[in-house]
Amino acid sequence: MDTDRSGELVALNADVVGYSALVADDLEATTRAMTEFHQMVAALVADNRGTLANFVGDSFMAIFDDAMAGLRTAIAIATKVEQRNTGLAGPRQIRFRMGMDQGEVSFANGNHHGDALNIAARIQAIAPAGGLAVSGRVYQALDEPALRFRATGRHDLKNIPEQVDVYEFFDLPSDRRHSAAHPALALELPTLAILPIHTEMVDETVRAAAGMIRHDLLHRLSTLPDLEVIDAPTEPGRGPSAIASYMVETGVHQFGSNVRVFAVLFDMETMNVVKSHKWMTTVEEMFTISDVVAGEVAHSVEVELVVGEPARLYAELDDPAAIEKIYLGWYHLRNDTKEGWHRALALFDDVARTHPERPYGFVLGGFALWLGATNGWASDPDAAFTQALELAEQGAAADDPTGMAQAVEAAVLMSRGAVDEALTKLDHLEIVRPTCDVTYGLEGSVRRYLGQWERAVDLLDVAMRLTGINKPWYPTVKASSLFVGGRLDEAASLAEGVLDYQPNNLEALLVLAAAQVELGLERRAQATGELIRQRFPSIDVQDWLEKTPYQRRETVERWKGDLTVAGAITQV
Repeated sequence: MDTDRSGELVALNADVVGYSALVADDLEATTRAMTEFHQMVAALVADNRGTLANFVGDSFMAIFDDAMAGLRTAIAIATKVEQRNTGLAGPRQIRFRMGMDQGEVSFANGNHHGDALNIAARIQAIAPAGGLAVSGRVYQALDEPALRFRATGRHDLKNIPEQVDVYEFFDLPSDRRHSAAHPALALELPTLAILPIHTEMVDETVRAAAGMIRHDLLHRLSTLPDLEVIDAPTEPGRGPSAIASYMVETGVHQFGSNVRVFAVLFDMETMNVVKSHKWMTTVEEMFTISDVVAGEVAHSVEVELVVGEPARLYAELDDPAAIEKIYLGWYHLRNDTKEGWHRALALFDDVARTHPERPYGFVLGGFALWLGATNGWASDPDAAFTQALELAEQGAAADDPTGMAQAVEAAVLMSRGAVDEALTKLDHLEIVRPTCDVTYGLEGSVRRYLGQWERAVDLLDVAMRLTGINKPWYPTVKASSLFVGGRLDEAASLAEGVLDYQPNNLEALLVLAAAQVELGLERRAQATGELIRQRFPSIDVQDWLEKTPYQRRETVERWKGDLTVAGAITQV
């Protein structure tokens, strides 16, 4: 492109992360590296028919005819930079933050001018280290199904009068993060490394007892179905951060005949302490404390990483076998299969039968039956709804403190079209102990159908805060609620996150396709519509929508219109 080109153009701005520290550490090496980068960037910009407007110190601005040329250049730069970083010590590795915008650019007196240049620079400043962020205008222009973005919302940018929609681009070679959705949605099962136990300055008796404590801890944690436990010493030459998202560090300190045992749970990404424990005992009692250590650490992991706040409720059963059945039931429901649903029902039924004085087996069984009826797993949905109501009533009679029994009743009534009765249940929902995520998830699901999307979003956020590993239907319902409320970029981004984990989630696919249509991303929408047809060839999407209990007809018509454009509905 000629250097004096003006018009509707794309600006790519980049800046080196931590440049001052690099210069302070080694001025000569940093200067040499920047000279090398200047030559590399100039060549890559030219390859994509762009103009390198400037390259001063640690930053540059490039101008392109279209967004795809700018994106190709950003990807190529990140690839070259990462190749150069291979083998370099962490403090000497260099990465750019990059930002892009599209708009009117003029050329006068040897310089380019325009808001697009300023906005690209401001977006660059909030881009992730080693990553690329783009404006809504660039995102709209990059209507390519294979490109992955995450909406970060509208931002106030310095000296820019209007808020700007910003999206992060994922899958750059320099981007070490997981998928955009997973850390925020907590859908992946956590991995936990158990480090060797520290036994310095202890006698042989204590060292032997310490080994038993670690063995018991590994065994107890391995019984949790939603947790991958790694015996760290079996991974030679690799630090715990390379193999796990969390770690447990244990140790013993001996003071004569007295011993202190400690255990600390760390988040490996932040190295923050999630939970710490310590116990005081004697050398003679070391062997008897082993079960206590394993039990308390495992319970902390259940609450903090896996089950969330409901683990405190289930612990009141004081029956390890029943608690394990509850956890296994949730595990099987997470598989989102008919077979898993049947297994979960059997497990929850066992808990209800062995502990009829407690509400948990009844309400969990009622919830599972509602889920099976709505997902098409039950051979007789109406009978499943009826049984779900009966179990929920039994749970309420057993003094359910969580409100889950009433929430199940409201969800069943809503599914049956009994709107007024469902509303009455919600309006009289009694939550003595606000620790059950399913209660809030179910209420949010019902509120969404009533058009109360903001309330639904708030409820789903509460549900996701209460559990260690989110049930995929929480972010799915939240995405649907955001779509109903017109927050399209957030809805699409959330649906994509769910689909990263659960590719065959029909509702998430429908949300994504409809949001893409309304965002003007018709190529992406058509690709999503094709996925829906491929993955669900026997499902009549129009019929599915007609049976979905939205209370506003215009909502259903809006869904149908968008999904027709996407190709998920072939006839209206």
